[in-house]
Amino acid sequence: MSIRRYKLIRNQDAPLLEWLPKREEYLSEFLRLEGRGDMASFLGCIVCNEMDPELLFRCEDCFDIRLTCKSCTIHLHRALPLHRIKQWNGLYFAKQSLKHIGLRIQLGHHLNQPCPNPVAAPGDDFVVIHTNGIHCVGLDFCNCGRSQNHHIQLLRARFFPATTLAPKTAATFEVLHAFQMTSFMSKISGFEYYHALARITNNLGVTPPVRCQFHKCFLWGLTLLQDRYPAFLRMVREWRHIKLMKRMGRGHDTGGIDNTPEGSCAVLCPACPHPGKNLPENWQSAPPDKSYFNSWLYALFVGIDANFRLKRLDVSSNARDPGLNKGYSYVVEEKKFKEFLKDHVDGMPSEKSTCNNHDAIKSAAMRGGQGIASSGIGTIECSRHNTKRATSVGDLQRGEKYPNMDYIFLSSLKQDSPKRVVVSYDIACQWSVNLARRCSLYPDGGILEEHDFVYVIPKWHMAAHRLKCHTEFSFYYTPWVGRTDGEAPERGWAASNGLASSTKEMGPGSRRDTLDDYFGDYNWRKTIGLGPTLLRKVKEAGEERAGLVIDFLELSASIAKEYPQQVMQWTADMQAWERDPTKTNPFASPIDKISENAVRLELAREEELAMTLGQLTFFHDEISPSMLLTQGIEIEDQQRHLEESIRSLGQHPTDLQRAKIQESRNRLRRRIEAWREIQQLYLPGVTTLRARSDSQTSSPPETWLLHLPSEILNDIPLEPCFLDFEWRLRRAQAFAALDSLRRHLLTRNQMFSSKSRHVRGQSALTRSRKLIERIQAKVAYNAKKYREVRTKLGRLAIPLKVLDWTKELPILAEADVRGLNEGDEGTTEGRRTVSWIWKAPTSQTAKAADEQVEEALRIEWCKARARAHRWQEECLLLEEEMRRTLAFFQSEVDTWTQVGIDLAPTDLNEGLRAYAFRQADSRAGLLAQCSKTWRDCAQYLELGEGVPIEGVIKVEYHPDHCADSVADVDP
Repeated sequence: MSIRRYKLIRNQDAPLLEWLPKREEYLSEFLRLEGRGDMASFLGCIVCNEMDPELLFRCEDCFDIRLTCKSCTIHLHRALPLHRIKQWNGLYFAKQSLKHIGLRIQLGHHLNQPCPNPVAAPGDDFVVIHTNGIHCVGLDFCNCGRSQNHHIQLLRARFFPATTLAPKTAATFEVLHAFQMTSFMSKISGFEYYHALARITNNLGVTPPVRCQFHKCFLWGLTLLQDRYPAFLRMVREWRHIKLMKRMGRGHDTGGIDNTPEGSCAVLCPACPHPGKNLPENWQSAPPDKSYFNSWLYALFVGIDANFRLKRLDVSSNARDPGLNKGYSYVVEEKKFKEFLKDHVDGMPSEKSTCNNHDAIKSAAMRGGQGIASSGIGTIECSRHNTKRATSVGDLQRGEKYPNMDYIFLSSLKQDSPKRVVVSYDIACQWSVNLARRCSLYPDGGILEEHDFVYVIPKWHMAAHRLKCHTEFSFYYTPWVGRTDGEAPERGWAASNGLASSTKEMGPGSRRDTLDDYFGDYNWRKTIGLGPTLLRKVKEAGEERAGLVIDFLELSASIAKEYPQQVMQWTADMQAWERDPTKTNPFASPIDKISENAVRLELAREEELAMTLGQLTFFHDEISPSMLLTQGIEIEDQQRHLEESIRSLGQHPTDLQRAKIQESRNRLRRRIEAWREIQQLYLPGVTTLRARSDSQTSSPPETWLLHLPSEILNDIPLEPCFLDFEWRLRRAQAFAALDSLRRHLLTRNQMFSSKSRHVRGQSALTRSRKLIERIQAKVAYNAKKYREVRTKLGRLAIPLKVLDWTKELPILAEADVRGLNEGDEGTTEGRRTVSWIWKAPTSQTAKAADEQVEEALRIEWCKARARAHRWQEECLLLEEEMRRTLAFFQSEVDTWTQVGIDLAPTDLNEGLRAYAFRQADSRAGLLAQCSKTWRDCAQYLELGEGVPIEGVIKVEYHPDHCADSVADVDP
C-alpha cells in the first residue's frame, strides 16, 4: 500500500486528527467574516451601487453576505422580516434591527400590497419570538373593510398570538414546532429554551440601548427586551393543544373540540387488538377448530406500574391553571378522578399483604414529602409494544393506593379492550386478590365482568416475590403469553424521567397537558418504529423457537429412555394444570427442604411477638428489620445474577444484549437506592461507611456494597437481632443453594448418560453439548453462591458464638462438586465415596436419592417444555401483530380518505380536504414501509422446528414420533 493511500485511510478513521493542522485556517476564516471580506474594496450597495459606506448592511441569515444599502435591505427583507442584520459603522459590524431602519410587516394583505388603512400594534411595540432570537418588529394590522380580527390576521401569517385581545406578542409556528420537537428528544424545559433564544438575541446582558461611540447609530440588537417568558409558555400550551386537535381530526368533526370523546386523541398502538379497526369481522365467532384464536391470539396485554419521579409540587390550582385536555388523550379526566378518590380512598378497608412487602421499598421513596400535591403517576401500558394506552395515566397522592390504580385500570379497559386481557403488575399477586370485590363498590366496576383476566408478575420483579408466586404468576410458565416480559412501563419511565425536573413545578393543568403531549410523541415514535422492531423480534423468535423445540424433544427422548411412563404422565399433568391452574403445580417440588420462606415466616412471627412485648422498635411503617435484611439478600442475589449475565455475553455482544444489560442495571440501581433509604433508618452508621466509598456511584450497581451486618460487624456497633436474623436467613440460603446444586448435578449426569448412549451425528452432538454447557453454568453458579454465603456465615458465627455449624455446612471444595454416582478423580468403584453434598438434608437414603433424581428431571423437563412453548406462541403472536399493524394502517388510510372525499369544496374545506389526504398519504407510507420490511417474515416463520402444522400449534413429545406436535387445549 502506498504511503499516500495509508495516510488517507488513517485520516478517514480519525477525522479529528486530520482537522488539527487546519485550525489556523478555520480561525482565519472566522475572523475574516468579522470584516467585509471581498467587499472591503467596494464601498457601495451591490444592488443599486449607492456609495455610502456608513449605510451598508449585511444580513446574518441570508446566504448572500454582500452589503446592501438601507432601502435595498428593506426591499430584500419584506418577505424575510425576522432576519437579523448588522450595520457597518466604519470599524466593525454592529447589531441593528429591521424595524429601526424602517421595515414594516403588513398583515391582512399579500406581500407588497399596501393596506389603505393600516393600524400599528398597540404601542408599536410588537415582539415576535423566532428560532433565531426575539425580535422587536414594526407590525401593522389591516383595518380596512376586508379586515379580520387581529389574532386571525396573525395566525394567517403563521404568527401564534399570545392573547386574543390587543396582542403585542407572538411566536412563529416554526419556533413553537422547533421547541416541541426539541423538548420531546432532549426534555429541555420552556425556561431553558426561551432563555437560550434570549441569549441569541443579546448575550451581553446590556439593558439600555447603547449608542456607538464612533458613529450615530444605536446598537438596538443589544437591548434586553421585556421578558416574554410567561407569554411563551402560554403559547406553547395552546400550540400543543391545537396541534393535537388537528392531528386527531377534531377540526373535521361536526361536534368540534368541546364534544371530543375521552381517549379519542391518543395515538393508538397499531399492533394491539382494536375491534373495528384491525381484527377480522368474525374474530369473536371463530370456528371450533380455531377456538384458540378467539381466546388468546386476540388478547390485550397491559402492564401496570407507578413512577414516583414524576411528582408535582403543591403549586397553583386547577382553578388558576386548568387543563386544556379534559381526558382527551392519556391522562384521565381530572374532575371525575378526584370525585372517585374522594368517595372511595378513605373508606376502602386495608388489605393484608399476601406476599413479601417488596412494594414498600418502592413506595418509601415518595413518603412524607411536605408540599407535594402528587407523589407520582400510575399508568396502564401496552406491555407488548411499550405504548401508553388512552385514558390510562393518573396522579398518585400518597403511594400506589389500590383505588388510584383501580380507577386507571378500569378507565383503560373502556378503550378498545377485547374479552381476554393479560395483566402484568409487580404486585399482581396482592392487587388481584380482592379486585372484583373492590370493583363491585365502584360506579364503573361492572366492566370487569366483561373480560377474562390472566394476572402475571413482570419477569424482573419476580425475584422479590415468595416462591409460590414464581409458579402461579410467572410469564415463563403461564401458557398463551409468548415471550412477553411485562416490563414495558419500566422502559417507558426510563424515557420520560427527564421530564421530572420541569413538570414538578408546573401547575396541575400545565403538567397534565405536557404529559399528554409527551406521551403522544412517545407513542408515535413507537408506531413509526414498529417495522424494524417487529422484524428484529421475528428474527430472534424464529431462531430461538427452532433451537428450544429441538432441545425439548431431545431432552424428552433422553429422559424417556429411563423413565418412559413418567414423561407421558408429566405431559398429562402439565396440560391438566394449564387447563385448570388450581390443580397441583408441576413446577413446584413436593420434596421437603429447608425453606428460605419458612425462615422468613418464623422471623416475622418473632418480630410481631417482640413488638407486642415492647422488646423491638420499628423505625418504618412497613419494613421490619427482618424484611430489610431479606430484601438486602434478594438484591445481593440480583447483583450476582446480573454479573453472571454480563460474564456470559462474550467478547462481541449485540446491541440488544447490551441494551438489556443496561436496563437491568438501571432497575437494580433504583432498587438499591430506595433500599438504602430504609437501611439508614435501622443502621445509621452505614451512612459514614458509604461516604468512604462514594466512588461506588460511578461504578456498575452490581458491584456496589450493600453493607449488610455480616459485612460491617467489625466497623459499627450492631444490635444482636440483626446478626441473628441474617444468620438464620443465610443458613436457609446456603441449604437452598445446595439443593439447586444437587438438582443441576443430577440433570447434568442424566444428560451425559443420554449423550453417550443415544446422541449421534455432529449437529445432534453440538446441540447436546450446548445443553450440557448451560446446565454446567448453573452448577458453577450455585457452587459459587454457596461458598459466598458460607463465608458470610463464618463471619456471623463468631459474635453469635455458634458452634458446630461447619458440620452441617462444610467447605465446598471443587472435588465435592460431583454427581451422586461419581467419585474423586482417579478413584475406582471399590474405593469411591459419596460427596458430602448428597448427605445433607433431603437426600439421606437411596430411595430419597432416586426420588430426587426423578424430581429434578421432572422440573427441568417442565421448564424445557415451557421454554419451547413460549417461543412457539411468540412466533404466532408476532405474525398476528404484523397482520394487525398492516390492517390498522389500512383502516387509517380508508378513514382519512373518506373524510376528505365527504367534504364539499369551499375555501375552508380545501384545507380540511388537503389535511385529510395528507394524513391518509402518511399512513399509506407507513403501510408500504412495513409491508416491504416484513415481506419475507411469513416465509421465515415457516422454517425450522416448531412450525404449526394443520392447526397444531405447540409441540409435545410422543414416544413413537418424538418430533411430532400435538394440539394444546384452548385456555
